Amino acid sequence: MSVDHSVPPRTHVVTSGTFAAVPQGFEGGVGSLRYVIKPEFQTVPAVGDASRVLFAVPRGHALLDLAAVNLADLDQATLQRDLELVSAAVLDHFPELLKIVAAFGPHGTDRQQAEALEIAERLKLTESAAAKAGGGLLGMVVIVGACLFASCFATCPPKDGGETVPPDK
Repeated sequence: MSVDHSVPPRTHVVTSGTFAAVPQGFEGGVGSLRYVIKPEFQTVPAVGDASRVLFAVPRGHALLDLAAVNLADLDQATLQRDLELVSAAVLDHFPELLKIVAAFGPHGTDRQQAEALEIAERLKLTESAAAKAGGGLLGMVVIVGACLFASCFATCPPKDGGETVPPDK
């Protein structure tokens, strides 16, 4: 695995799909937290039979739907355990965390994604494994996502109106 800095950052995502919750994918998720992450579903013509349509799920992006959250479903003790699990992984297994991220990057393969799932399970960093260890990760995603959105939207649009200026300009 290499970290390729020559690839410019993805500045936008064009989508023609629908983002829908898959709550059964989050076994340990509490209530509304199971509806926060929504993968994209696209319809694509079936190979060899354009009269049939198949569902495709691009793995490069998903929607973080903070409006789906009922604040009563956020638990401080669970969030604290999530931070402990992530902290341990960062301190002791950082190269493996990079493999997980790379697997879902622009050049990630199905094999790398399967390996990423195995790594995440072993490090208790899947939602179900974290839930069994007293965490759950979804609440942490909500808190971190909200903080990042706050910093992003603090200057978008600018208070004085007008256009936003990308940070590299």
